[in-house]
Amino acid sequence: MKMKGFYIFIFFLMLVSNAMAYDWAGAGFEETDSGLKGDENYLVLKDDNSTSIKIRFQGELTDTWAEKIVELNKKFSEWKYMKPDNIDYFINGETLEILVIPSVFKFSDNDFIPYMPGGMTFFYDYALRYNFRITKNDIFLRLNDKFIEEELLCKRMKEALDDPIAYLKKREPEYFLQKLNELESSMAVLQDSQDKLIKSVLYFQNSGFLGFGNTPVKASVVKRIVELKSADPSFDKVKIKETFEKEKIEATDKEIELVLNVLYNEFK
Repeated sequence: MKMKGFYIFIFFLMLVSNAMAYDWAGAGFEETDSGLKGDENYLVLKDDNSTSIKIRFQGELTDTWAEKIVELNKKFSEWKYMKPDNIDYFINGETLEILVIPSVFKFSDNDFIPYMPGGMTFFYDYALRYNFRITKNDIFLRLNDKFIEEELLCKRMKEALDDPIAYLKKREPEYFLQKLNELESSMAVLQDSQDKLIKSVLYFQNSGFLGFGNTPVKASVVKRIVELKSADPSFDKVKIKETFEKEKIEATDKEIELVLNVLYNEFK
């Protein structure tokens, strides 16, 4: 058991030493913590601006990724309107996922921080892209594009916050898809309610002798009358009855009249 624990300790030291192989101090970073959590290694650093930086990775942290993190971190630290409080870098295969939590983010009299509780998410593979959401008045606004410069991103954020609905209409096709689905659902509910109301009226009005003994008008009768009226709106009770006799559809005069009354407002 002692030997097994010793080997685990040696393996852990090897993982950590791989992360330490890069000269972080020479790049201007101070290491404050490192270790292994689950299947992820992590390294916690602090840069010259006292920004807390966490790097998470599996296996070995290569110099290539380390240099890219140093490069990106320098760019974030040079932003004019945003100052990062902490940055989380996660190496996920061939992609570097980045979460930036700002301490300050003001542009053109706008304080962005209250509208972005989840911070800003970036992705780097062949280029740096951003994909995160801001929220205003319970409306979620997605910003997703290639990052070019801070000024352009700030202008886009301001545009979204100044008029969220206009921004959605202009840039988010899924917003329209969502609204279309909601409209279709509402129409389906409305149609269902209308169908139930029509059936209830037809049932209530179709009373038997002396005003009682209600029976529902058959759905097949209603459907066929609708088909006939759709094909030829001039179809009246007489023509419908003649057609029913030819097609051997059983329906009383009163039932035909009821359908014409309720659905087409015809009282002849």
